[in-house]
Amino acid sequence: MEPLAIIILAAGKGTRLGGNHSKALLQTSQGPLLELCLKTALSLSPEKVIVVTGHCRQEVEALARSVSPQVTFAFQEQQRGTGDAVRAALPALEAFSGDVLILYADMPLVRASSLQALRELHQREKATISLITVQTTLFHDYGRIVRDEHGQITRIIEAKDCSPQQLLGIERNPAYYMVDSAFLAPAITSIRPHNAQKEFYLTDLVEIAAREGQNRSTLVAADPLEFQGVNTWQDLITVERILRDRRVQFLLEQDVTVRDPASLIISPKVRLGRGCVIGPFVHLEGATIIGDGVTIEGAVCLTDCVVEQGAVIKWGTRATGASIGPHAAVGPFAHLRADTKLGSHAKIGNFVETKNAVLGEGAKASHLTYLGDCTVGTDANIGAGTITCNYDGVKKSRTEIGDSVFIGSNSALVAPVSIGKGAFIGAGSVITKDVEAGSLAVARAQQIEKKGWAIRKKKK
Repeated sequence: MEPLAIIILAAGKGTRLGGNHSKALLQTSQGPLLELCLKTALSLSPEKVIVVTGHCRQEVEALARSVSPQVTFAFQEQQRGTGDAVRAALPALEAFSGDVLILYADMPLVRASSLQALRELHQREKATISLITVQTTLFHDYGRIVRDEHGQITRIIEAKDCSPQQLLGIERNPAYYMVDSAFLAPAITSIRPHNAQKEFYLTDLVEIAAREGQNRSTLVAADPLEFQGVNTWQDLITVERILRDRRVQFLLEQDVTVRDPASLIISPKVRLGRGCVIGPFVHLEGATIIGDGVTIEGAVCLTDCVVEQGAVIKWGTRATGASIGPHAAVGPFAHLRADTKLGSHAKIGNFVETKNAVLGEGAKASHLTYLGDCTVGTDANIGAGTITCNYDGVKKSRTEIGDSVFIGSNSALVAPVSIGKGAFIGAGSVITKDVEAGSLAVARAQQIEKKGWAIRKKKK
């Protein structure tokens, strides 16, 4: 293979998107547009990647460096067309000899396999310039391909310069080019803005190559949707849908059941094991890891969590920075905050909130409970309405609950406090002192009954 350099055009400001931000920085669920494009480019193992910046230059460069520190940059001072953008990159290619691939930051869906196929065609046919075309009635704004009587491409007419008859052509130009570096520099410098937009069109490279008798080759893409660009908010929605569909297809191939693909939001770093079942309206965010056979019922948001094999996450659960052990159950309507750790077969039920809480194997808090800054031993049972009072207005303290402890309903455990192994806490107790193992602790006000009081009050 010839050496490869890649130019990524990322200077646009997105006029139809409001014009106040760089299109390259627009976010999808799988990352910013430029990041997706860069990752595809880097998968081809190029010798050099040049990102052409313009609008929001510093932010675009910072994003590109976060993906790869080897990226170099060129600056397009005025956005005067794609040809002018490539011209800005030429100084970075002065010492390079080989093939140059031109990509676009606002077209994140192209597959590396399609670009590799273009590269192989270009070298196999010893072409000076090769490009991908699509046969579709989509993409009305894309240029139209013009061929001679022998089927050779002779020029590309931009949509805004087409006659009504030319606009009917279904072979269209998504503008992916592989160009011999020896041809690129002199051809780019000879382009003139003789068009309706008064811009320097990169498409003129094809006409220049045809005029010089250079070898041109074309690859007709199998899937036109790979070449969906982002020029409007509706385009971004379309790109987002395609990215999600691709991710769902991958999950299905890994034996994951996705009940409602249209409502799934899943970040690129999320990993799922085999045999998982994902219900509707699920958000899996950050670096969440889901083990084999996990069930997530629906309306669940997990961020930077670890969920181990066979766990069940029930409806309405939200968790951030939590670790959920094998075969544990969470929810419905539970909230696991940072540093929650649930052991095997532990249970967090409905309307339970935890924070910096460690629950041992088989421990359970079934409903209406707050567990903050605490350790709960194996097989302990936390009754409804229990609160660990972890904050005194100045500092936070821990509550230690031993193995097989039973906490009666509506109890308050005022930290710092320790409940020994196997102890019982009577319902409604406010526990302020340590309780020894195997003891019963009851701390509630004495019940007073005044007979007939209510009857006398009503008579008055």
